[in-house]
Amino acid sequence: MKARRGTGVARCSVVWGLLWSALACGSTLESTAFDFAGAQYHYRFSARLAAPTPAVRAVVNDVDQLAQTNDSIRLSRVLSTNPDGSWVRQLRLRQCVLVFCFDIDFVERVEEAPNGDLRTSVLPGRGNFRQGETVWQITPLADGGTRMVMESRQEPDFWIPPVIGPLIMKRTFTREVEETIVNIERLARAHAELR
Repeated sequence: MKARRGTGVARCSVVWGLLWSALACGSTLESTAFDFAGAQYHYRFSARLAAPTPAVRAVVNDVDQLAQTNDSIRLSRVLSTNPDGSWVRQLRLRQCVLVFCFDIDFVERVEEAPNGDLRTSVLPGRGNFRQGETVWQITPLADGGTRMVMESRQEPDFWIPPVIGPLIMKRTFTREVEETIVNIERLARAHAELR
């Protein structure tokens, strides 16, 4: 009888542990879109994060911590700040798609809107993108969580294999987004607990 009771307690503990893990990691990828037209690609995602909005904004704005949001980020640094409050940052990523690896080097101007949205603009001639703009919308939800929507249009200055390249990039994009939102949520929750 004691053996059965112990087994039941162990099973309840395991079930409770799994339930708590599911509740503790509440990020949800709501939608993704990836299109390739000519030399430009456009992508968008929307996600819900179980973390307070100020903490999510703090993580996304922390250039030094940005590499912790995705394993592909090799370098993240501020190059200069402008009198208007915007700044210039460099992001260097290493992407491997099957056996094809390439470095992505963004040098972009970052502006924070009064409502907390971020807008970035690629600075041509300073990285390996001809042009590009990204908007991050980070808004509070009624349940205390955060909705994060990112939309970007970019034109790389490097070769992407035709036909198969865009298909593989789309799959890689979805995987990278899933990793990034889980890590942003984790870091934001840790940030909120320190406050």
